[in-house]
Amino acid sequence: MPSSGHKKTFMPNASTQLTRLHIHNRLIALAVLMGVGILVFLLFFYQSFSSSLRHEKEAQTRSLSEAGLRVLRHFHQLGETGRLSPEQAQQLARGALESATYGDSGYFWIIAGTGTLLVQPYTPERVGADLSNWTDIQGKYIVREFLATAKAGGGWVSYYWPKPHAQGQYPKVSYVLYFEPWDWVLGTGVYLDDSRAHVTQTVLQASGILLLAFAGFVLALVLAARYFLRQLESIAIRDALTNLYTMRFLREITPSILSKQQRDGHRLLAAIFIDIDHFKQVNDRYGHDSGDQVLKRVAQVMTSLSRAGDFCVRFGGEEFVLIGFFDDEAAAVQVAERIRTETARLSFSHRKTQFQLTLSAGIAIYHPGAESFDDLLKRADQKMYQAKEQGRNRVLI
Repeated sequence: MPSSGHKKTFMPNASTQLTRLHIHNRLIALAVLMGVGILVFLLFFYQSFSSSLRHEKEAQTRSLSEAGLRVLRHFHQLGETGRLSPEQAQQLARGALESATYGDSGYFWIIAGTGTLLVQPYTPERVGADLSNWTDIQGKYIVREFLATAKAGGGWVSYYWPKPHAQGQYPKVSYVLYFEPWDWVLGTGVYLDDSRAHVTQTVLQASGILLLAFAGFVLALVLAARYFLRQLESIAIRDALTNLYTMRFLREITPSILSKQQRDGHRLLAAIFIDIDHFKQVNDRYGHDSGDQVLKRVAQVMTSLSRAGDFCVRFGGEEFVLIGFFDDEAAAVQVAERIRTETARLSFSHRKTQFQLTLSAGIAIYHPGAESFDDLLKRADQKMYQAKEQGRNRVLI
């Protein structure tokens, strides 16, 4: 009989040990099977995701090229209608697309039909050079292929090209389009190694948070698309409500205006700053819809009484600016007075209630070398406020 001071030690028998071994082996097999399944899924995910990303990037790149082409058409139309000179239209178009960079290495480029590089924001030293005989590291005459593809209706071109802020050439694919009126080829593209690196990084991170990573990628694409739209919208030159030029457009063309002033030194560059009197009362009494109608009608008066070469701009709210060249101060005052008089004759209605309004205007003449364009606008603004202080419905210079 065993002593009461000894504990009985449990010793597993062979059957128990065999059962545990079977369970252990099955767990290992299940883990291996799950691992293989995850690897197969990740491989499938990689292939599908890579293909999906490639198509998405290609569609995005093509959309951006088409949007860039619409920008060229817009400025070309301004040149055709006489609102800009052909040189100004081309200069503004180049400037707009040159500044519309996106992402880490995304940009627009333009090549003339002769092979001359016109726009390339990251290698400005090449702008103006004839690249028709330039080859990439594989010996491809890529500019010739750009021209041929674009003039054939547009399409994709694969090639090697230097990456911004990096040494060497990298594989790239661009979608090119042809703008016949100016004999320009426009394109934008994507670097393939950047795309592959993005896919690889995403797949590596997907081992534990695959669905979250995928949702984040989709969100990143949505945000990137919205970012690109905002970038393109930022170069819009027309106010949506009044159809007048925007202040952003005025900033874009300020150098051209000042250059013209230097060439036509015998004419005066003037800014006419206009503000609708008691506009807040219109919104408060009759509603913002009536206020919008007032802004539209006043803008129409400005447009109808301005001359070819004048720039009618919505400065903000109920404030407008007319920039133009005049023979003398009296001519500038005459234009401002005509706008003021015609505005006072306008009649508006709201629920059978008729109302009219007036405006105040201030005029400033530019002094070359003594002030900036912003100083000119500030002086015109100050004159407008003086007109309001003196009773409104008047023009001061």
